[in-house]
Amino acid sequence: MKTRRLELPKGASPRRWGQIHGESFAQEIKEVTAIRLGLCVRVGGFDGPKPVLELAKKHLKVLEDFDKDLHEELMGIAEGSGVDAPSILVNNHYTDLRDLGPAMDPTPKDDCTVALAHTKEGRVLVQTWDTHASATPYVMMLRVPESERGPASWVFSIVGCLGMSGLNTAGVAVAINNLKSKDARIGLVWPALVRRMLLERQAKGAFDILMDSPLGSGHHYVIADTKEAFAVETSGHLKEVIFTGSEGTLVHTNHCLSDEVGACSAVAPTSTPSERYDRMEASLRDAPPVDIPDLWSRFASHEGYPRSICTHLATEDNPHGVSTCGASVMAVHSKQIWAVTGCMVENPLEEFEFS
Repeated sequence: MKTRRLELPKGASPRRWGQIHGESFAQEIKEVTAIRLGLCVRVGGFDGPKPVLELAKKHLKVLEDFDKDLHEELMGIAEGSGVDAPSILVNNHYTDLRDLGPAMDPTPKDDCTVALAHTKEGRVLVQTWDTHASATPYVMMLRVPESERGPASWVFSIVGCLGMSGLNTAGVAVAINNLKSKDARIGLVWPALVRRMLLERQAKGAFDILMDSPLGSGHHYVIADTKEAFAVETSGHLKEVIFTGSEGTLVHTNHCLSDEVGACSAVAPTSTPSERYDRMEASLRDAPPVDIPDLWSRFASHEGYPRSICTHLATEDNPHGVSTCGASVMAVHSKQIWAVTGCMVENPLEEFEFS
């Protein structure tokens, strides 16, 4: 399955970037937004779409106060696609909005795996993006051009979304895992935070942005460049640094390594974060990866299926079951990024170049 791409034009305004994004994928944005709004209602236990959209609208002001350009871009996506702005925010902020629901469904929803490792190419950051399988047809790579604010970047995303992970031309990479928070609140739409961090030219600058941001719910963020790396677990109110340094390997799934943030988080009883963490941590410890294909092969594995790193749990009866909807790998020294849509075993990596 080939990954769709969109390259935004240099020199255009953020509003126009958003409009181009929305116009380019208007039908697809309508479809995936409807899916995510429906899932938010069902998974979060909301009494219909109205309370979800009312909550989403409150997040728009937080975004505008945080970064006017990214707010403008999101509003442009709404204009270009013909989808109202609160619904576009639901598409972007789905995981955090459902955490605000009155009755969270206990079945697993997200099972991403992230690793920061060293190969002969240098530092590499790789992650799977595992969520509802119905998101797979909407995966995209977004090329954000260089501007007065910062370097160019390639961002892994879905249509209608500002971005979920990525790498910039300064060699700063960002990846994430979702964490289910018990203390969720109105906060910053997290894809805007990812985009804002990718405007920085050093990992430390991106880390500082993260630590000063008004977050809404839980995620684990990894930020790396050629010299430094930071990993931070967050909830609605907490931020805990769990890794810093220029050396070392980090593995993270969807459970907390910090006791403090863990006490504010929940893991679905049938989810697989501990098994995936143990399998990947042992793999990287016992045989450090030689190169990117070696590291990728450990992620593109069905070992232990269905409780595997790359997994596909959707069925005809449950089309929204957790699946590996895509993945990316970022080499910070060489400033190269590759991505795939869908199953990592069945689909080849595609490189997204900065030239």
